[in-house]
Amino acid sequence: MNDHKKFDDKTVSSERKFSDLKPEKKILFCTVYRRSINDFYDWVRSNTKTSITFAVKRIHSFGLRFIKQNLPNVEILEYPTWDEYVRVVESRKWDVIGFSFYLNEIHEILEMVELARKKGVKEIWAGNYGALTEEIRGWFDRVFIGYSEERLARELGYSFDQLIHPPLVNYLGTTLGVKLQVYGTLFTSRGCTIGCDFCQTPAFCPHTHEIPLDSIKNVLQYYLDHGINEVVILDENFGLLRRHSERVIELLGEMGFYWYAMTKVNQASKYLEKWIQNGFCGALIGIESMNQDVLDAIGKRQSVERVVDFVNRMHRLNRMIIGYYMIGFEDDTKQSIKRDMEKVADLKLDITQICVLTPLPGTKQWDYISDKYGIFDKDWHHYNAKYLVWNHPNISPGDMRKMLEWSFRKCYPVIRPVEMTTKFHRMYRELENKGLLGGLKYFSRSFIKANSYNYYPEKIPLLKKRVYEQ
Repeated sequence: MNDHKKFDDKTVSSERKFSDLKPEKKILFCTVYRRSINDFYDWVRSNTKTSITFAVKRIHSFGLRFIKQNLPNVEILEYPTWDEYVRVVESRKWDVIGFSFYLNEIHEILEMVELARKKGVKEIWAGNYGALTEEIRGWFDRVFIGYSEERLARELGYSFDQLIHPPLVNYLGTTLGVKLQVYGTLFTSRGCTIGCDFCQTPAFCPHTHEIPLDSIKNVLQYYLDHGINEVVILDENFGLLRRHSERVIELLGEMGFYWYAMTKVNQASKYLEKWIQNGFCGALIGIESMNQDVLDAIGKRQSVERVVDFVNRMHRLNRMIIGYYMIGFEDDTKQSIKRDMEKVADLKLDITQICVLTPLPGTKQWDYISDKYGIFDKDWHHYNAKYLVWNHPNISPGDMRKMLEWSFRKCYPVIRPVEMTTKFHRMYRELENKGLLGGLKYFSRSFIKANSYNYYPEKIPLLKKRVYEQ
């Protein structure tokens, strides 16, 4: 497959020479600060109630890494403690400090903005999904909506011919602090045109576009060169751009990667066999509801029957399946949530992210709920999809929290991590094709690699642009 493409390690002649570009402005882009040195958001832990389980911590900012890769003279600061942030702000006379943040991080970001103003920073910029919140835009001099590498390049006088994908290395660990597997994160496209009424993507990035294949190959080669053969694709909807996705899948197969993807059931179920032939190991899917009327109302464009069929196929094939689910739709009652959650529990998903329906700025759902029911809670900390922030007609905020806790316990029994580990072993034993001990040997190599890899190099790796020769 794809034997007509050859990868060349040379840089292209049009590559930007950033060493010759000295921007007049001293610019720092920063994420939200964390309360302590170990205070990282843990995606799995926030959706389970078991004391010992897997952990996926957010240790890097994907958006800022993309900016740094493509505009190296810009400085970035990822998840500092408050003291670290203060030291960096005071270390130089910054012309611009920009903040990349999510909705539930707004209060902390405004603290950081206030300090920057006091220290004499000339301009404060905002970006990422949190910048869609109109109520707080007055705190910022500039607001950047969407993926902004090219726009920022123009602002700073840089040429920009093609996006370069940065290395994004993370690990699967446990709540005990043990690292199990190292993996690279991959983005192959941006945007989504499905138009679900709860999703902010249409407001953030309304048009889909590909990340260049040679940029994808470039970062995949980096991963292989550093002993990383697993990737997680975190597109808004992998497979939506069919031809581009097919080329990426073939590339992953040729290079020998094991990969997982955030995707829609319709795409994954249609091409599952081909995906598996090219190293596919698991899917992250949006289930949202087990009520077909709800799925139709929110524009999800999928059927409950197809979801059930796909999940069962994935189980039979020993592939991992992670599902995203929401409770608290306007017609929900405590009884209907329990009934539907019984169906979700029967799916025996490896991990279920359960969210309370939370209207988000820039979405159709935000406008609809605000007009019909009213949004009473503007504590942005509560916009992490775990609190009821609007006037639900049938369920109180306190009861919704109880329903969320009950749903966690129902869908994630204590035995689930053991079941997942057994499933992982069966899958890697099959992939490695090395008999009964194949999975254990793969686990051992992964464990050693995960615990010896340097996730915090002194300098962020900056890749040179490389291209295919046709």
